[in-house]
Amino acid sequence: MVHFRGAGYQLLPIEPEHAATVEQLPLHHADLFDRLLIAQALHEPMRLLTNDRLVANYSDTIILV
Repeated sequence: MVHFRGAGYQLLPIEPEHAATVEQLPLHHADLFDRLLIAQALHEPMRLLTNDRLVANYSDTIILV
């Protein structure tokens, strides 16, 4: 992971496990990029903040803001 100085951000590379997790997701959301973000958040596990209600339907660890 690469750290962005002072901002507290990290780059999260796309791993084969993330792609495999996408395949297991229900089809609440059709956007492939959003589905990849969801899969990464669920696999790592990490919190994902979103303003998209369809994305928030995937897990209680995805927070609607």
